[in-house]
Amino acid sequence: MNVRKAVAAGLAVVLLTGLAACIYIANLRPVASFTVDPASGISPLDVLFDASASNDADGTIETYLWSFGDGQTASRTVPTISHTYIVQSFSRVFTSTLTVVDDLGGEDTAVKDITVDPI
Repeated sequence: MNVRKAVAAGLAVVLLTGLAACIYIANLRPVASFTVDPASGISPLDVLFDASASNDADGTIETYLWSFGDGQTASRTVPTISHTYIVQSFSRVFTSTLTVVDDLGGEDTAVKDITVDPI
């Protein structure tokens, strides 16, 4: 009788473990958000990008991928970075893009425009 109870308990544990392994909770996507300071100015324009407001409700943000709109990009594990914009003879609007990637591979993107005027 005790052997039957032990076998039944063992089977129950195996069955419950197998069911638990099949349960998948979807990854909530992170939310990308950033500020720029300043958003416009005269060349050369040093801009501070701050993505500290980005968040991930069910984990952590692992990577901040930046595209500055002038052909330059950066990948960081911290939310802040600075970038210098240079224009020669005419005003230009650069569209900067932030993509955040969370610890489970979820992504979100945010964009902001930077206006740079020549000297």
